[in-house]
Amino acid sequence: LQPDAVLVRNTGALYFYLRHRMENPDAKHPELIGDFSLNIANHKAVELFLEAGCDWITPSYDLNIQQMVDLLGHSRTSQTEVVIHQHLPMFHTEHCVYCTFMSEGTDFTNCGRPCEEQRASLQDRIGMSHPVRVDEGCRNTVYNAVEQSGAEYLTNFMDLGVSRYRVEFLEETPEQVREVIDLYNRALRGEISGTQVWKTLKATNQLGVTRGQLVK
Repeated sequence: LQPDAVLVRNTGALYFYLRHRMENPDAKHPELIGDFSLNIANHKAVELFLEAGCDWITPSYDLNIQQMVDLLGHSRTSQTEVVIHQHLPMFHTEHCVYCTFMSEGTDFTNCGRPCEEQRASLQDRIGMSHPVRVDEGCRNTVYNAVEQSGAEYLTNFMDLGVSRYRVEFLEETPEQVREVIDLYNRALRGEISGTQVWKTLKATNQLGVTRGQLVK
C-alpha cells in the first residue's frame, strides 16, 4: 500500500518494519510513529523507542498535564507527536459484539461479518452511546462517545518545542472534520485560544468536549 506513515502499536510491528528496512535499503519506507499503546510514559522510554527505530513517538494516554510537561521537558520534542483531539479508546476485548448480537455464527468463519455493513454502540446507564469498532483480528475496541481535547494546553506544548499534533476522527461528517481542523489550525496560529477551541466544539458537537487524558 506504500503508506506515508504507520502507527506502530506494539513491538512486534516495530520489529517487522525495521527488518523490512534492513532487507530493502533502497525501497521507500513509511515513517514509523510509536503510538500510545507502547505506553511511553517517561523520557527513558522516549529514548528507547527513538533509538530502536521509531521516527516519532506518541506519549502514553495515562499522563496528566503535569506528567506530560515533565516528559516533554526531558525528551526530544522534535520527534514527538501529541494526540490533541480524539474519541478516547476505553477498552479493548477479543469478544466480538457484532458476532454475538448480529449473527448466528460463533466466529469470523461463519458470522457473515456483519461488522462490514453495520455499526454498533454500547449504551451506558446515562444514555451515552459509545461506538464499537472491529479490527482485522476481530477484536473490538469501545470508544468514548464524547470527544476529548487537549487544546487548552497547546501553548504549553508549543513552548516545549512540540510542532506535530494529531487529530483523530471516528465517525464525523466531512463538514465536522473541516471545522475541527480549522479550529486547531487557528489555535496553532494564535488566532484563538485553546479554551475557545474546546468550548466551540462542545457547542457544535452537542456532546461536550472534556480535557481528556491530559487532566485527571
